Amino acid sequence: MKKSITQVLTIIFLFGAISMRAQDSIATDYLRKAQYQQAVEYMDAQAPTRDLLYQKALCYKWLNNYSKALEILETAQEDYPGDIPIQLELAQCYEANLQYLKSIRCYEKLMASDSTNLYFRVRKADLLYRAEKYTTALENYRQIDPAAYNPAYLEKSIALCYEKLNKPDSAQIHYQAAWEADAHDVFSILSLVKLCIQQTDYEQALQYSENFLARDTTNTQMNALNAFTYYNLGEYEEAIRRFEKCRAAGDSSLLVNRSLGISYFFLQNDPAAYPYLQQVNERDSTNTTVLYALASVQYNLQRYPESILLYQKLIGHELPNPNTLCTYYTGLAKACEKDSLYADADQNYKVAIRYALSNMQKMELYFNLSTLLDFQLKDYTQAVFYYTQYQATLLNYLDALQEKPDIDSKEIKSIELKINELNKYIRKLKADHGVNYEDKIWQN
Repeated sequence: MKKSITQVLTIIFLFGAISMRAQDSIATDYLRKAQYQQAVEYMDAQAPTRDLLYQKALCYKWLNNYSKALEILETAQEDYPGDIPIQLELAQCYEANLQYLKSIRCYEKLMASDSTNLYFRVRKADLLYRAEKYTTALENYRQIDPAAYNPAYLEKSIALCYEKLNKPDSAQIHYQAAWEADAHDVFSILSLVKLCIQQTDYEQALQYSENFLARDTTNTQMNALNAFTYYNLGEYEEAIRRFEKCRAAGDSSLLVNRSLGISYFFLQNDPAAYPYLQQVNERDSTNTTVLYALASVQYNLQRYPESILLYQKLIGHELPNPNTLCTYYTGLAKACEKDSLYADADQNYKVAIRYALSNMQKMELYFNLSTLLDFQLKDYTQAVFYYTQYQATLLNYLDALQEKPDIDSKEIKSIELKINELNKYIRKLKADHGVNYEDKIWQN
């Protein structure tokens, strides 16, 4: 009888083991085929075990249902508090769910279980960075021995912390160290070049980018940054050549198009500048540098109504900056004059004069306004007044020339002749049109 009971128990045990292996085989088959939803449905019908809970949580994680995965893992953690895989998955799911502080606490528990595990230490530091605790993250990265972990990764991570802490010089040192430790670390060298550009150290940015491109000419971002350094160094022809190469490689970013448009503008190639500036303005209508360049190009291409609209938009954007407002109102006045909007031109020239700071600015404005009033508006009284203001700026300019240590005698004679001829013309204008200078025309 005893033998038969033993046989029965043995049979039951074997049947159970075979049944469990069959269940494992079915679950494994679902997982191997990445049929995670089917695997979850199958597991729900089975008796819960540690492995089953763990696998089910993984399935939900792979289905991007982190909340459900966390629900299972939090329960499993209570039943298996010292289980490293469960704690690790819990940390990763918290991270994916942007619950960084909870994830950090998981890694702290893991570090308490295994203080020698560098992966746990690095992940904790990474999460401190992602949680925007940059000072603490920096301290944690510095506690990790670079000889025992990837030194390039640590240097890059330290550089990121310094950059966020607004310490660009320290960030540059560690980005450079990261790149020297791993020549394939493109992120670090790109960040290094960007930092140099932000610090207006264009020569250094050029050197780094040229060194990189000597080994890899295909990187889209580095090609654009390299061209941008030439642009900032004022080497517009070379910048254009390199930016056009970027476009040929498929880079039609705002940086490339904007820099091309403005480079052509500075080289006074208005037909080439126009399409790039127009494209950029359609994508970003708030960039005042582009707006000004496009307004100027439209003027030079004799598209005066378009130029007027752009100058008006610029004035609407501008903060109270006298020098800039003088430039914008001058451009608007010229465009109005070319478009035969003489009254508008008169008004805008007078506004520009109010913002003019230098004698040279006033000289141009008084001359333009005088000739407008004289030949277009036929307002001879005001024309005489502004011709006399123009004459005053010429006299100021003559005084400045005569005070220079290297006297330009030809320029002095030219200005003296201009002043004399202007004086004759003013007398003639007053006589021909009966202008009495005693009239209070300066109040107009």
